[in-house]
Amino acid sequence: MQLRYLFLTIMLFLVAIYFGFAQQSTEWIAPEGTIVHLAEEPINDIEYSPDGKLLAAASDSGIWLYDTETHQEVVNLVGHRGLVKSISFSPDSKKLASADTYVYLWDVATGELLQRIDPFYGGTSVSFSPGGQTVAIAGSNRGGRLWDRSDWRSSSVVNRELQSVSFNPNGRMVAFGLVDGRVFLYDVRSDRIRHRLEGHTDSVLSIAFNPSGLIVASASFDQTVRLWDVTTGALRHTLEGHTYDVNSVSFRPDGRILASAGDQTVRLWSVITGEHLRTLYGHTGFVNSVSFSPDGKTLASAGSDGKILIWSAGWPAADLNRDDNVNILDLVLVAGAFGQIGENEADVNGDGIVNILDLVSVAAAFGS
Repeated sequence: MQLRYLFLTIMLFLVAIYFGFAQQSTEWIAPEGTIVHLAEEPINDIEYSPDGKLLAAASDSGIWLYDTETHQEVVNLVGHRGLVKSISFSPDSKKLASADTYVYLWDVATGELLQRIDPFYGGTSVSFSPGGQTVAIAGSNRGGRLWDRSDWRSSSVVNRELQSVSFNPNGRMVAFGLVDGRVFLYDVRSDRIRHRLEGHTDSVLSIAFNPSGLIVASASFDQTVRLWDVTTGALRHTLEGHTYDVNSVSFRPDGRILASAGDQTVRLWSVITGEHLRTLYGHTGFVNSVSFSPDGKTLASAGSDGKILIWSAGWPAADLNRDDNVNILDLVLVAGAFGQIGENEADVNGDGIVNILDLVSVAAAFGS
């Protein structure tokens, strides 16, 4: 009985806060002055540096590094032999790996080319390990390799025609996207394929792990995105809505939202339910790449129109009903799910159970 009175008291207190301080949100609007033009060249890949200070953009002729505060060019990396297909920052933000048909390693501060290797199989995608010592390479002819920076040697791990690659957050697993539509999850320590994920009907163009490493997203030429359970290899959700190939996926750092780039749009999805949340319009050509900033406050998108759009992405997890305003309605949704365990959008703080702490989290975000 006392717990019930406590609960009602808290609810009344939060209602008072709402009516006193709630205000409208303007999230997911592309502000003026945040469009970067790169000589109208198509942009093939973009990525925020882990420290959030730089945004790298790979085009048909090179790589541009932009200051994320001023949107001004900082460094231009020149020396590629073809169009740059993929880029990946080292975890300390000091190095950048890139791929055309060769694979390159750059010094971010100086723009100096540190190393170039000829994979003799055509590099299509690169991914730095979380430890920074290894670069995973996806090749179009000879498959996947792990390039060790200590001796500049690479070893073959997957002998298939590949399109995309991504390390998981702890560096113990690498996901490879195949041209035939499959996804291979390679265990680094045991040197074996843990899961072969089947479901796509065409090339897997992009792949990414969520922050916990328990979910992997794959984007395909078949116009779908699929979310897979890493532990079991089971399909969790198939995300449909794009009208052309899906070129890129990126998880928001809190793991709750996935952005996908395809056709001329960016789409946002709930990772927990697979629900389509928003469609972002603004590009006039195919959108080739998306990347969330490390703090989760912005989302960058780029494509064949030669533009980078910077979106405000601070949509809080506390906005459960997604009306762009954290308010009493969100409190009601948390209250209705009280006591539930497991994955649940009402579990705002992500501790695995919907409880009083989630009410507090919503209250703290009131008006956002």
